[in-house]
Amino acid sequence: MINRKLFLSFLLILFAQTVFSQTVETKTDAEMSAETKKQAVEFLRETAGEVGNLRTLENRISFAAELAGLMWFQDEKEARTMMNSVIGDFKQLVMQYDSQLNALGVEAEGGEKNYGGFLGGGDQSERGKLMRKLTKAVAVRQQIAGSIAEHDPQLAFDFFDGSMQLVSNAKLRTQFEGQDAYFLARLLKQIAEKNPEKAAEFGRKSLAKGVNYEHIELLKKIYEKDAEKGAEFAEAVAKKLKETKTDTEDYYMLGSVLNLGASNFEKARKDNKKPMFAEQTLRDLTEVLAQTLLKNEQPVGNDYLKEIEKFAPARAVQLRAKINTQVSNSTSNKNGYGIGSDGMPPPPPPPAVAIEVSGNSTPSVSPEMQLAEGLKNLQNKELPKDEREKVVAKARKIITEMPNKMAKITALSGLAAQVFKFGDKELATQIMNDAQGLINTQPKNYQDFIEAWILISGYAQGDAEKAFPLLDDTIFRVNETLAAFIKVAEFIDVSGEIVEEGEVQVGSFGGSMIRELTGGLGMASGTLRSLAKTDFNKTRAVTNRFERQEIRILAKMLVLRAVLGGEKKDEMPTDF
Repeated sequence: MINRKLFLSFLLILFAQTVFSQTVETKTDAEMSAETKKQAVEFLRETAGEVGNLRTLENRISFAAELAGLMWFQDEKEARTMMNSVIGDFKQLVMQYDSQLNALGVEAEGGEKNYGGFLGGGDQSERGKLMRKLTKAVAVRQQIAGSIAEHDPQLAFDFFDGSMQLVSNAKLRTQFEGQDAYFLARLLKQIAEKNPEKAAEFGRKSLAKGVNYEHIELLKKIYEKDAEKGAEFAEAVAKKLKETKTDTEDYYMLGSVLNLGASNFEKARKDNKKPMFAEQTLRDLTEVLAQTLLKNEQPVGNDYLKEIEKFAPARAVQLRAKINTQVSNSTSNKNGYGIGSDGMPPPPPPPAVAIEVSGNSTPSVSPEMQLAEGLKNLQNKELPKDEREKVVAKARKIITEMPNKMAKITALSGLAAQVFKFGDKELATQIMNDAQGLINTQPKNYQDFIEAWILISGYAQGDAEKAFPLLDDTIFRVNETLAAFIKVAEFIDVSGEIVEEGEVQVGSFGGSMIRELTGGLGMASGTLRSLAKTDFNKTRAVTNRFERQEIRILAKMLVLRAVLGGEKKDEMPTDF
């Protein structure tokens, strides 16, 4: 019999996948898309006006960057204007931080430490707080550049490269630039998709700090798009590798480039195409690698012997001799087991244990597994009605036996979504009523509100009109909770990360606690999309139920992302 806890987990996952993936089928997606997107673009412009009224520049930058990215799919000219405004605001913010840091003079040996409070710790001096803000700004800079790069890689690179030059402290600027290597390589790959020549040019500049594995991936992308430009960049990579003093224990980068070059050289010759690396360049790289391996005192193996033998056969002979010497010097006992650090061979492996299986027995399929298979079959529209009803009845019985209330609500909502889908609205409503009976009508804690949202999500899949009043009531109740939470946050937020100028930093500049709370909001997209398809005006109106302006804008951003962002946006973390 399958472990019951494991089965219930499987069942819960199955329901969760179905409840959040279905859409309302009252109209076709195409009909809804044209109508809803037009309303959403109008809503986006209205929201942009509200963003301009936020008190803190940090929140304005976070939200405006997201809005510009969404607008780009609808109106490129307007989106560019919006993004240029974001870039200007961001540069102003960095210069503001930089000026404030410079005004504080020489950095002190130690900072003013905070030993109390829940979110304290670290340097609580003015310099320490400014440094945290500037560090977050550098991370936001990457998010903005990534958003721009999807549409205009050149503009993204110019912003990314130029904005860091606004930090006047050379040591600090170098420190931040050291954190950019991985992101910069991703950005250059995006540029290579549209402009391999520019990507090669920027890639050569990025080699100043040495070759890394991201440069290899960039080389592949540039060469894929333009073999000539790829070959030019490959020569720049090779030149940097030959100039760099390679540590005898750090030869992997050199070996990886040689492996790539050798493989490409053979293929290019067969395809009558220009190779990444000239043959002489491959010989030069081989010589550098061979010398490095010969100097290495540790066993080097024969991973690169094939390439070395091809481009520097004399060096290959020397390496083989070294490897053979290392092997002969290694001590083994007569059974072939290596000698341990204590001078004794390790014990032999344990004998194989035979497992007897009755030849006549057939593994039985548990009722739970049969039911799980039946639940999958609910998605089959050709399943006879009486069979469906049996599966649903069994599912409801198992759900009632679940010990966890949230699991029950999720499972019932998921089951109802499937029943809605095959047209039995009366039965689905009964199931949703069972789920609604488990909800706390006066939610007080985080779990209560999550359970209410799960119920709303279930209704959104087949009876969205019932979801709207539930959503209204939930927001009405959450306003009081939010007000209390923010009051406490102001009290314990000695670092000034959560609340600034009386405004919660719900954007990318918010502290780790806010990021954790908002990080999972992307899960709401499926439900919001269903509600918007049913009635966009009602969905839009619901966002205005939030009392605090910054929270209200956050809710609007979630709706806009669900409608205008598409499936691709759902895969990205929510970084408002």
